[in-house]
Amino acid sequence: MSLNEGLNEGGGSYAINSDFFLGYVMPLLKDQYLHIMSKSYYGGQYRVSMNLPYDKVEILNDHEAYLAPNTFSDYRRFIDRAQVFQMTRTSTIREISIPSKIKVSVHHDSIWNHYDDLDVLGVSCISRDQRFFFESIHKTIELSRASIEGILNYCEVNKLERLGLTPWAKGKYASFIQKVRIYRADYPKKIQLFHLNKNDYKILKEYSEDKE
Repeated sequence: MSLNEGLNEGGGSYAINSDFFLGYVMPLLKDQYLHIMSKSYYGGQYRVSMNLPYDKVEILNDHEAYLAPNTFSDYRRFIDRAQVFQMTRTSTIREISIPSKIKVSVHHDSIWNHYDDLDVLGVSCISRDQRFFFESIHKTIELSRASIEGILNYCEVNKLERLGLTPWAKGKYASFIQKVRIYRADYPKKIQLFHLNKNDYKILKEYSEDKE
């Protein structure tokens, strides 16, 4: 539940309901939970899409599972516009058919749900605060500071098998596909592409037999 989290006057530097934050805390979230928020609180300057790997169904006040937002806050300005959602996890995996030594797959899921399984995590950041935070996390590389060739070479030199990436190329992945096709080194053996928003990696999904 987040209604008045202290942005602007409170000094908060990111939105609790942003993709950045919800993706990072997703390992702590249950497969099914209630999410209470007021999207109108944020305006347009924060990335609050709620376009996540969950089925999201709004629960109204006549539903038995409804939990009144004013149970937690008396902040009247946004209480009246707050919504209660039933969230149910729906992560999916698509194997990508690109002739290559590397196995490539697209995961509609948070990369942080797979931190322990990955050898390297390449993440995209949209602010200096995010970059500073993620670069302090072990085995994490911020994608604006490293090329894909450099990351692949790092995996080869250190014999790292599993590379995870979040969206980084503004939807333009033709050069990435070409790099994967001609790659001849033994490492990495798998590249797992993670995304929260369902429209990410569209061009790569065209190489999957399981199309939307």
